[in-house]
Amino acid sequence: MLRRSGVPAPSTGQREQIPYGTAVAVLIASPVVALPLCVSGVDLPLTGLCCLALALAARGRPAAAGLALAVVCSLKWTAWPAIAVALALLGCVAGRRAAVRCTGIAAVGTTLLIVPSALLSPAAMVEQVLAFPTGRGNLPTPAASPLPGRLLADLGPAGWYAAVGLLVCGALAVALYLVRLPPAHLRAAADRLAIGLLVAFTLAPAGRFGYLALPLVLMGWARLVDAREPLPSLPVRGARPDGMALVVPSRHSYAHAGTGGEQ
Repeated sequence: MLRRSGVPAPSTGQREQIPYGTAVAVLIASPVVALPLCVSGVDLPLTGLCCLALALAARGRPAAAGLALAVVCSLKWTAWPAIAVALALLGCVAGRRAAVRCTGIAAVGTTLLIVPSALLSPAAMVEQVLAFPTGRGNLPTPAASPLPGRLLADLGPAGWYAAVGLLVCGALAVALYLVRLPPAHLRAAADRLAIGLLVAFTLAPAGRFGYLALPLVLMGWARLVDAREPLPSLPVRGARPDGMALVVPSRHSYAHAGTGGEQ
């Protein structure tokens, strides 16, 4: 999806990097990926779809990115922050209209995938999607990782409200960071999404270590892609709030980025 044919990689004068396939194999073999790969579950499909959605947004494809977001957001609530990050990236890369289009497709697609189950069994939806992950369900969650949010929640009702309050504050801080400094390329978008998810998983009342696979894979994969396909210098498409120029890749500029002269 991200391959840029015809664009020679710039010479950096450094030693040749580890081949992309080898680096991905090492990432897959690492415990954070290998363990959920062995025990199944939706965490790895969710991670792959988040990467796909960000890649499509980085290429300025709002319809395809919206469809990927719809599928991943129907799997698990942990993917919902990906919508905000993908929209911010699309707004920089392809403009506001593309971001709005992606929003509509993602919202409609997610609704179509979720509403049938919600209408057929609303009580089960509330119990499993809302109550269980926050530690408020009828059955105790097996997520017993000693993360700050869970340790606070174990102190009683006051601790649970404190964990939720910190979680809300963390979400607002990450959202403000996303608005003030929107991501201009894939690596920046992956980092912002990973930071938001790390905050959420750390402060959630029922968080567990297994959730950390998603932000860690996002950060590692984005760096592998960035090292393999460095972004060329392209025209300025916007400006940052601090007045600095914001260099954003254009969808149609890659084919000519290496043909002579700066883009």
